[in-house]
Amino acid sequence: MLELTVFLSGALVMVLEMVGGRVLAPHVGTSAIVWTSLIGVVLACLALGAWAGGRFADKTLSRRGLGQALAGAGLGCGLTAFCHTAVGVGVTQGVGNLYLAAVAAALGIFALPAFFFGMITPYVIRLRIAGVDTAGATVGRLYALSTAGSILGTFLGGFVLISFFGSTAILWGVALCMLLLSLCNAPAKPWPRLLLLALCALLAWQDSLYGQWLAEKSGTRLVESPYNSIRVMDGVDRARDGRAVRLMATDPGYSQSGMLLDAPDELYFDYTRFYALGPRHVPGARTVLMLGGGGYSVPKWLLAGKSGLDAALRLTVVELDPAMTAASRRWFGLKDDPRLTVRHEDARAFLNRQQERYDLVFVDVFNSHYSVPFQMGTMEAAKELRRAVAPGGALLMNVISAVEGADGRLFRSIYHALAAAFAEVRVYCVGRPDRPGEVQNLMLLAFPEAGRVSPPAPAPAADPSAAETDVMLSARYAGPVPTDTPALSDDFAPVERYALMLLRR
Repeated sequence: MLELTVFLSGALVMVLEMVGGRVLAPHVGTSAIVWTSLIGVVLACLALGAWAGGRFADKTLSRRGLGQALAGAGLGCGLTAFCHTAVGVGVTQGVGNLYLAAVAAALGIFALPAFFFGMITPYVIRLRIAGVDTAGATVGRLYALSTAGSILGTFLGGFVLISFFGSTAILWGVALCMLLLSLCNAPAKPWPRLLLLALCALLAWQDSLYGQWLAEKSGTRLVESPYNSIRVMDGVDRARDGRAVRLMATDPGYSQSGMLLDAPDELYFDYTRFYALGPRHVPGARTVLMLGGGGYSVPKWLLAGKSGLDAALRLTVVELDPAMTAASRRWFGLKDDPRLTVRHEDARAFLNRQQERYDLVFVDVFNSHYSVPFQMGTMEAAKELRRAVAPGGALLMNVISAVEGADGRLFRSIYHALAAAFAEVRVYCVGRPDRPGEVQNLMLLAFPEAGRVSPPAPAPAADPSAAETDVMLSARYAGPVPTDTPALSDDFAPVERYALMLLRR
């Protein structure tokens, strides 16, 4: 029983840590800063728990003491499942700095269960040691079992549980398992722990019912996947005469995709309209590659024929998260189309192995609301993007950054990488062309050949949106891009660190 306890507790603590990223995502995002904070806090609390567990075992060595430590871990997981939303909201509202908010949220949500998990292995070792002569073998065996359990819990949590269950349900499951382990190790005087077990089971059941009721009442749907915590929300846009709108978000306070319910094929966000610069410069495009599907706003716009391209175009969308595609089919009007091919994989991995060349390549990839994945912002990535663009074609890439000043380092790094691979790169400021030092959506338009000129505006009858495209062309950044930030390679590409500077605001 002791060996089984060490193995299972090792597995469950890693399930707790793996699901921790999903628990923190709605409050502080999913960046490397968040994962660093989570891992650091859990390790610190495990270490503190191991110290306390050893001292507790020396003073009170019994199966009942082990049962108390196991019950403490179960209770801590139950409290985490019950309170994590309130704690996360409170921390993010009270702490403005991302680093501090991520650490504080991890501490407030996971410190208690991690502390009790840390107590278990030292206590079991103290119970199992029969003599000095075999102490080394006993310690080694138990730590090996704990590590083996942690390996199982890592794969179980990351590959299986997160794919099929919500994060709160997983937390309740860990709590119930730890309470059952407590009862198995210390069956004497079980009634307080049985009562706690029944209470956790009841709260888990009520939490499931309440979550469904709240989603129906608030119009918010939550989809959790191995990659994202996706929220789909309904509301109204007062700037558009109160028209009903549906939004998709994977980070706190920001929306990654939007759709007008009465016009699902229109482009809702301003930056997405700038993808019309692609058809404007390559009007005969027949093949289009879109890296980053999100809510599939741009693909729907292309397939609906509103871009002015040939109706027989072929569109390939590379989206990392299958749950994004499923959510787009269910709530954002994405329909099956023989012209559409969807690949669920990392955009850089796709570029590295694919050989086809496309007339237009659109890039809209983010691993948080502010950060382009580092592997898509390097010189090597720019070369792969260049290889994917056919002669006479063009590339359009969305970046959230400033052009000038300290807040523009992310943009300038990516710009110089593209400039080294493409013959010409132009920059368009989506939000405030008159304020290039302000953080905003920037659209980078890259050509494989030099000397490309903006085509004349088509006749209004041929393209009713020509006037809007002319306004976009006028948003081009006129000044030279500063050279203070070099392009980065795969070997050293802390693009996310540059992006974090944007959060100083």
